[in-house]
Amino acid sequence: MMERGEAKNPSRNSPVYAFGSFRFDPARAVLYHGATTIPLPDRLSQLLILLIHANGDVIDKETIASSIWPDAALSDGNLSQHMYMLRQQLDERAKDRAYVVTVRGRGYRFVAPVTVVGPTAAGAAAPSEDFGDSLLSSGAEAFAHYCRGCYLLEKRTATSLTAATEQFQAALQIDPEYVPALIGFARAHALQAEYWYAPGSYMFPKAKAAIVRALEIDPGCAEARATLANLVLFTEWNWAEAEREIESAVRLNAKSVCVYANAAWFYLCKGAGSKSLRAIQNALAIEPSSPALQLFLARTFVHTGEYRRAIDVFSSLIESGPDFSIARRYRAQAFILSKQPARAISDLLLLPQDRAEDLALRLPLLGRAYADCGENERAENIYRTLQEMSRTEFVCEFNLATVAVGLGRLETALCHLEAAFAKREPALLMLRSLPWFSPIEQRARFKALLGAIWPKPEAPGPPMAFYSRAATGYTAGLVSPLASTLRTPRM
Repeated sequence: MMERGEAKNPSRNSPVYAFGSFRFDPARAVLYHGATTIPLPDRLSQLLILLIHANGDVIDKETIASSIWPDAALSDGNLSQHMYMLRQQLDERAKDRAYVVTVRGRGYRFVAPVTVVGPTAAGAAAPSEDFGDSLLSSGAEAFAHYCRGCYLLEKRTATSLTAATEQFQAALQIDPEYVPALIGFARAHALQAEYWYAPGSYMFPKAKAAIVRALEIDPGCAEARATLANLVLFTEWNWAEAEREIESAVRLNAKSVCVYANAAWFYLCKGAGSKSLRAIQNALAIEPSSPALQLFLARTFVHTGEYRRAIDVFSSLIESGPDFSIARRYRAQAFILSKQPARAISDLLLLPQDRAEDLALRLPLLGRAYADCGENERAENIYRTLQEMSRTEFVCEFNLATVAVGLGRLETALCHLEAAFAKREPALLMLRSLPWFSPIEQRARFKALLGAIWPKPEAPGPPMAFYSRAATGYTAGLVSPLASTLRTPRM
């Protein structure tokens, strides 16, 4: 029998509990389900500990309130909501209570047999000092540059990301081993590629060099591990390695905003929309004022086909002030995908003209919106302009393909996508969840692209968005024909 114990503040030497197909590490507030790592918010973790420590006895509301909400009134609705969220994490359904049972009029009981499987797995990387403690380790001036760099990262524009890089560089000139600045430097470079401002072939190696150096200095830094997972995903499309790094980051610090955000990117690209949404919601619970996280939440809604919810969040960001105009371009994207191209055009024409922003997304979206409105001449003019610009400046092939499909140039669109594959454009990881290419989704060359990028699904699941249905049938056997079909887009 396990001894009863307090639900709060488990020690680092606390045991790991196994029940059903789950393992629970209370010290790190992490639930493991097969290869999936699920960070639990504080109160859900405390609630699960309390239930487990009851050894099958019923826990009433008063005990839960005094243990987990000692300084606040606990309503029946609040308790029911937390129980519902815990059951969601345990994959329980209304008629299948394998773990938590409601005892009417009395409380709740944990009914699954529980075994202690030992302390946290040996051999895992040891957590480093708290990330917050390292922020001031290199002095006030380096910290000031770091803070300014993080502020600029939030804006997500080409200009702000370049300026952020300069701030992190200034901090590294003061201390070349300042790990927070190395992580910031890596993120600034990676974001320039991920937001299509610059080629990944130039930005990602710089980002990876910085993050490798950060891990040489501090191998137990969860934020560095999470950033490395992002880079492995976008540069190598190595899903297994990226997931291992995410899980390592979670073990090191399951409550880090950076870890949550990078986990959300991984799951979004993989097609696990519900896991991505859960991760970004957890990040927002810690840092609700972050415009970048709110933008990510809205983009998650776009990728899961919830366009109305996405538009609402984008609109809220736009109304908050002109300092976050990037939300307008992504709202335009949601308008196009929800069959409202005229509203997208209105948004895009309101954006300030900036060459980097124009090339990254404004002009491609405008071209696609005009095409969807039947204004083909305007769409053709934009498409030709982008092609001309691509001879001397970076233009994402994925975006050219988006306009080409709108114009009915289906073969040309396939060529653009294959060129994007040859360049390993990070935008291709959006190929399966953004339904830009419905006219060509059944073509063998398109299927070959999906088969080359995504791992074969372990088992069929609910569709994430438009392309999930078709993607479950793609196999590695389609990769070989792809290599022979890569060609230069017709001009």
